[in-house]
Amino acid sequence: MSISDMWRTNVATLVLMIFVNLGLFSLQNQTAWMVLGLLLLAGSLYLAFRQGMGFGHEACGLLQTVKKAQDPASPTHGQIDEKVAKRAWSVGNGIRAVLSFALPAYVIGCAYIICTLAGFDALALPLRLISWVLAAPYWPCVLPWTQTFDRLTPAVVAVLMISPFVLPLATFAGYMQGPRLWAKSEKAMAEGKRRAKAKSRVVRKKRTPRSQRPEI
Repeated sequence: MSISDMWRTNVATLVLMIFVNLGLFSLQNQTAWMVLGLLLLAGSLYLAFRQGMGFGHEACGLLQTVKKAQDPASPTHGQIDEKVAKRAWSVGNGIRAVLSFALPAYVIGCAYIICTLAGFDALALPLRLISWVLAAPYWPCVLPWTQTFDRLTPAVVAVLMISPFVLPLATFAGYMQGPRLWAKSEKAMAEGKRRAKAKSRVVRKKRTPRSQRPEI
């Protein structure tokens, strides 16, 4: 899978998390928001990890295609599309996917902190609203320590600086499982072929007619 595929998947997950958390926040019940919000966050991170595993496995398949095309002895040597090669598995692709998703929210959070400290209220207010919404899925994590988010407490700053990376890093962790999953699937396919061949030999042996001996 390409970087844009992982980016779109993370965006869709984040948007869903934001809407659900805004709904929970509107209930004005902090305990319910904290419990349900943490459950939603845990489930979303697990889903992101599983999706990352799928991306990594598919990207490893493309990587094998690229390697064959780069082998001079291969019939497909030099017959690889550049777009396919860019989608092949690599650590660099995973890191770029993380940064492409996390940096916009991180920059907005940094801008809000800087404007607040510098006293630029005209800019700080809209930036606070945007950064608060983007970090909405992670506020339940700090509810036991703070219930207000209009001041730059250590908990608020921590959420603003860390939250942009949490979801894409979960996807990245799954993506990094790609080589292991590919090797496992290739091993399973090889074992399946061996079992099929062994079974076919047994069937052919059973079907071989016995030679009839002349009666005496």
